[in-house]
Amino acid sequence: MFAPFETVHGAESMLRAHTHHDAYVSIVLDGTYTEVVGAVPDLCPRGALIVHGPDEEHADYFHHDGARCLNVPLDAASVPVLPRRIVPTEPHLRAAADAVVRAFYGGAPGDVVEAAVAALRAALAGVTRAPAVPVPAWLQAALGAFEWVEPVPLERAAALGGVHQTHFSRAFRRHLGVTPSAYRRRARVRRASELLLTTSLAAAAVAQRCGFSDQSHLTHAFALEVGVAPAAYRRLFAR
Repeated sequence: MFAPFETVHGAESMLRAHTHHDAYVSIVLDGTYTEVVGAVPDLCPRGALIVHGPDEEHADYFHHDGARCLNVPLDAASVPVLPRRIVPTEPHLRAAADAVVRAFYGGAPGDVVEAAVAALRAALAGVTRAPAVPVPAWLQAALGAFEWVEPVPLERAAALGGVHQTHFSRAFRRHLGVTPSAYRRRARVRRASELLLTTSLAAAAVAQRCGFSDQSHLTHAFALEVGVAPAAYRRLFAR
């Protein structure tokens, strides 16, 4: 297993699709970048932890301020249960990440760095893709049955769950950590990403197929979720 190492990337630079043999987590120390795995984009801001599986292929675009990351080895077995992007709000996880950074940049002996890495991996073991509060059956049913990309009122999702819209919205946020509107925007952007990278459809047609009211609506949502406009995204990441 490799030792932690730093990567520094210049402003508006690009890493084309590439792989790394080992599983690792990138601690984003400075800057912001957009990373694409398959056709799924993630916006990676300063402070985030970005999880990579072994031999995962991804491409990266570094925004106007560039980026600096500390890359730390992970146990490959832990990757499937971890979220792709982690914003460490739990104090013990933030402290574990900070301890690795201090040990690495403070010139600590190898055994101290290894101990800090082990502590970070242990802290990550408490983070999973699954919601902290189990999702009730009625909400699971609504999640699976509702067409999130289609231009259908969100009230219908509540109806599929058999609950009032207000209760649906509160329960949704409690169990999934985001509002129904944010969940829908993410689903639409992911579908738009797939179309932008695998077809030659015009942006207006992509917007229409993904439930956006128009191209401007698509561009706004894409900027929020991905950090770049659809046209630039296609130019940067299409193969």
